[in-house]
Formats: sequence, C-alpha cells, structure tokens
Amino acid sequence: MPRKITKKPTRRGNNEGSIYQRKDGKWCGQVLLGYKPDGKPNRKTFYGKTREEVARKVAEATHQVFSGTVPTEKEKLKVEQLMQDFLWTFKRPTVTDVTFEWYLNLASAHIVPSLGKLDVCDVTAMTVQRFINNLHTEKGLAARTIKAVRDLLKQAFAHAAKLKFIDRNPVLDTKLPKQPRAVTDRDDDKKVITRAERSNIIAAAEGDLRMKTALTVLMFTGMRVGEFLALPWKNVDFENGKLTKRRTVVGGTKTQCSNRSFRVTPVVIEVLREWREALPEHMRCRPKHDILAPEAVVFPNDLGEMRTYDGFRTTYRRFMAANGLGDYTLHSYRHTFATMLLETGVNPKVVQKMLGHRDIETTLGIYSHVLAEVYDGVVEAITEIHERLRAADVNALGL
Repeated sequence: MPRKITKKPTRRGNNEGSIYQRKDGKWCGQVLLGYKPDGKPNRKTFYGKTREEVARKVAEATHQVFSGTVPTEKEKLKVEQLMQDFLWTFKRPTVTDVTFEWYLNLASAHIVPSLGKLDVCDVTAMTVQRFINNLHTEKGLAARTIKAVRDLLKQAFAHAAKLKFIDRNPVLDTKLPKQPRAVTDRDDDKKVITRAERSNIIAAAEGDLRMKTALTVLMFTGMRVGEFLALPWKNVDFENGKLTKRRTVVGGTKTQCSNRSFRVTPVVIEVLREWREALPEHMRCRPKHDILAPEAVVFPNDLGEMRTYDGFRTTYRRFMAANGLGDYTLHSYRHTFATMLLETGVNPKVVQKMLGHRDIETTLGIYSHVLAEVYDGVVEAITEIHERLRAADVNALGL
C-alpha cells in the first residue's frame, strides 16, 4: 500500500512574515506588527539584496512582535500627541490647576510649534539640544522657563520609554545652556517693600477703600494674589478673626500646605467688614448675583464676578503711579509680610506655616537675607541674657 503524503501548507501563519523577490531582483519581506485604530493592518517592510539578508531581518522583527517588545503604533506617534496624552492623562491628576495650566502653556507655546510634527521615535538628543539652545539664543527665554520646558520634555519622553515607544529617553543626554544671572526686580533686595514705602502705601490707600482693602489684606496676611482674588465671604470668619484659604483664581491653592485656616490681625478683619458694608455702593453695574452671598467673592469686579489677575494688576499699577509710589509687584506684599515677621523675631517655622510653604527649607532659602540681619542681633541678645543672670547671682549672694 503506497504511503500517504501530507501536503505542507503554502502560507505562513499570522505575524510570521513573508519573503518574496521583486521584478527588479531585490528581495522584500513584510511582518505584521498589529492593527491600527481604524482596523487596518500595520506592516513593516524590509529590503535586501539576498533572501538570506531579508530573512534575518524578518526573523528579528517577528521575534520582537511575539515577545511584545515592539509597540504597534511606534512610527505613528507624534510629539504633539505624546504631550497631549501625557499631560491630560498622567499629569493632570497629580498637580494643581495653576501648575497644570503652566505646563499646558509651555507645551503649546514652545514644544509643539518646534517638535510637535516629529515622530517620537525619530527625536534624538541632538534634536532636543538644538531646540533647547534655540530657546536661549533665538527666543531669549529666561533660564527658569527653559529648565521647565526641558523638565517637561524629560518627563514626557520618560513616559514614552516606559510604554516602549522608544528605547531610551533622548532628553537625558541634553544639557541646559549656561546663562549669566540677570539682575531683575525679583531679586531679594527688590522684592520687599521698604519700611518707608510701607507707610506711604498705607497712607495713600486711605482715600481709596478698594485699594485699602486689597493692599491691607495682602500686606498683613501674606496671601498670594490668586488666593485673595478667589476668597469667598464664607471663608471670612468675622467672629473669630480667621481667614481660610482653599482656592485661587485658576483653581486649587498652590500646594496642600496652602489649604489652611489662620487668625489674622484685627486690622484685616475691620477693613473687610468696612468693605463688605460699602461693597454695594462700589458696583458700577448691576451684579448678576448676590455679591454678599457666602459663595460670592470678597473682591469682585463691576459685574460681581471674580477678578482676573491681569485686570487687578492694571488697576494696582495705576494706583501706584498716581500716588508716586515705588514699582513693586503684587507678589512683593507676600514677601513684605514674611520679612516684617522675621524682622520682629518671629520663629521661621511659624513664618513657614503662615505662608503655607511645604517645608522650612523653602522659607529659609527665600528669606535668608532677612535672617542674616536677625542673626546679627543674636550676640547682643545672648550678652544681655548673660548680664541679667550674672546680676541675679550677685544679688542672691548679697554682694
């Protein structure tokens, strides 16, 4: 009885690849990597002069497919899409509204216009380094902004590497350009309002209840401007003399440490009470809602809504210019509040809690110049203590 011959299959299985010779004599091979979001197959093609050369490439690619080390959309992912997915899906839940908005601005203003159309897998350390250098030499961005852009890129590409869209994060091999330290209005000696100007500002605001309210609260509470503009009436405890900070103009406070209730000086409570009584008279338009309701903001615009930071800053600058006062930023009042506390000998740990800093190192780093002056008086204080103790000993001995 003749032996039965089993016919071998003529087709390869899925993902095993196929090899054929083209009419021009070159050999060609294809491997199915997977399927695109629209359901169409995603194939990778290899070319070579000999069948053996192509077979080797196909075998390597096939192994990667079966081992799961080749992302199916690796070649199609653009930097713009990577930034959007990373920011909204992974970064958004971990940061405050203010920080997230800043990240979005960095991506839309700098990263996407320059790198957005590039494939993620094609971005090299050289590509990123040239981009960073351009931010410095061509756009003239501040060192802080350039560092923030690089940090954001590093996080996004680390995410891409973790998902195996790339083998290595190219941003790790880049460096920030060296920039000379510029003398700006944000330097320590310019941020704090001088003692003479503090008195001048308070005196000038006496005739303007709107500015008196704002500047008194800012100077004697240390609140961030965004926290003050978003402060609702329900967070003002007139009976116990307390304020509660829980949100800013853009959303939540800067850190969890910023969510806090604290007692304030009676001067702040009195000016807020005076402002509340006079607020209806200060409205130039008919408000859309009850401006004295618990949820209503303490310092609304003419429509009874929350003021924008830019709008209030413009009003503040006009007030300062009209009264011949110094060119201090609104954030200067927060620094001035902390400086006044330290100048009077308040413990830096207490100042940290009042400002809502996450740790004492932040407070000490910002106000080291004030602490240096405070520490200069320590020797005299210790000498005075010693003299009092010595005098007490002498009196006890009856000498």
